[in-house]
Formats: sequence, C-alpha cells, structure tokens
Amino acid sequence: MKLPYIGSDLDGTVVKNNDFEILEETVNDINNYQKESNNKFFIVTGRAFQNMKYYIKQLNVTLPVISSNGGAITDPVTWEVYYEHVMNKDLVIELLQYSIKNDLSFSLYTATTLCALKTAERVKAYKKISGHYLEEDQPEFILYNNYNELIEDVKNDVHKTVKLMYSLDFQKEIVKVESLKKYLESKNLYHPSTIIQSRILVDAMPKGINKASGIRKWAEIMNVDLKNIHVIGDNNNDIEMVSELPFGIAVGNAVENLKKEAWKVIDHIDNNGVGKYLKELISKG
Repeated sequence: MKLPYIGSDLDGTVVKNNDFEILEETVNDINNYQKESNNKFFIVTGRAFQNMKYYIKQLNVTLPVISSNGGAITDPVTWEVYYEHVMNKDLVIELLQYSIKNDLSFSLYTATTLCALKTAERVKAYKKISGHYLEEDQPEFILYNNYNELIEDVKNDVHKTVKLMYSLDFQKEIVKVESLKKYLESKNLYHPSTIIQSRILVDAMPKGINKASGIRKWAEIMNVDLKNIHVIGDNNNDIEMVSELPFGIAVGNAVENLKKEAWKVIDHIDNNGVGKYLKELISKG
C-alpha cells in the first residue's frame, strides 16, 4: 500500500479553535494513518515550533515540521533546524520600534524559540491553553520586561527572526489592524491574518515565504515529489499552499476563498473531516 504524505495545518483544520483540542476520533484516525503509512503525516502551521510540541507527541509526528508559515523546518525529535528564512535585522528592528510607537502586542518567532513580553496577551493565552500539558510539552518562552530589551538582543544577533506575529482584539482594535496591514504592505511584507476567538493574528514575513514555499523546501530536503504530498488547511495563510500544490485540500469549515482554490473540499473539522479523508485514502490503498 503506497499512501501519500499528508501536510496538515493545525488550528481550524485538526485543532478546534474554541478549545484548542483535537477530536478524539481525529487523533485516532491520524495515528492509524501514521501506522499504515509509516508515519507520513506531518504538520504545516503558522504556529511557532514551541507551540506545537504537544500535538507533535499526540499525533506521533516524526517527519520534519513546517512552522511560522513556511519560515522554518525543524526535526521534531532532535530539534535540528533544516531550514530557516531569517528576516533582515534592520527591518525587524524597524518593525519592533513601530510596534512600540503604536502600542502593539506582538511575538517574535525563530526556528525553535518564541519571544514576547512577560505581559503579552498571547503568552497568557498559551499558558491557559497548555495548563494541563505535561511540563515537557509546555511551550517555553523567552520573556522580556520591555520591548527595548528585546530590540537590544535582536541588534546583538541573539535571535534569528523568521516571523513577527501581532495579536489584536478583533472588535476593539479594528482601526489598528487596518493601519498595521497598510504599514506592513508599505514594507513589502507578506501579512496573512487569521481570526481565532476574539483575536485577529497578523503575521509579518518576507513576501515569497509562505506555506507553499515551505512545502517545496520540505520536499527538496526529504527528496519527495510534490505529487506525493496532500496538503490540508482552513484559513488565509493556507491559500498559497492549497492553490499552488497538486493536491490542495480545504476542510468544510474553511474560509470561502480557500475552498474556491482547493482541489478537494472535505468534511468540517467538527465532523472529523481530516480523519475521514485519511480513512478514505487507506481504504483506496
């Protein structure tokens, strides 16, 4: 039986946005696919590597994972970094200074670390989400008292930035959101946004770096034909991946513009869409 590689997004695709858990039947179906395919299911996410450790273990992921919307590829077992697209340091500093001036909450991603203020909204949210995880599965943050300390570390090359992620209140800070997007566009940056619960998360990355470019780099590293990879997503940061690759799939709860680009639309996340698709692949052999 020759089964394809499955590169799946996390949030909104297999991880429910309301409680950040995976349906038990989805977990079982993914792990069965891992068994039947010799572990060909892997993760392609906008999350930082630190924020997927729990799911890597839960889903028995052994293949390299793509994090930060294609900005990095890391071995989930050894933490070896196979690829990272490092942002221009001067640009990162400029973005950080803009964030201070405009009172924006953000996190700085590297291939294996996640930096933020001790008081950051996302840090509080992640700690609440991961409170029941084993200590080894908890995300580890590099926390700062203020952004100026972080800027100094960036200047001194302590961090190799692959992505900045801004977190804003979707209803109360909509004006800030639009201003931020215009600013990022003026800097010629890729800035996909996703809405999770009451927050809108806006990324800042170099144009040309996205999940599609990440999959291509992954395929090159792993010596796998793109035709042997099926990719699954649900949101705006999945559009390039789903539209540009031969087998791009959208879950039933995906945003409409993603569904229009998809080769195939499967069932809703709440109905075990990904799990059902994997069972279908196994049944067809």
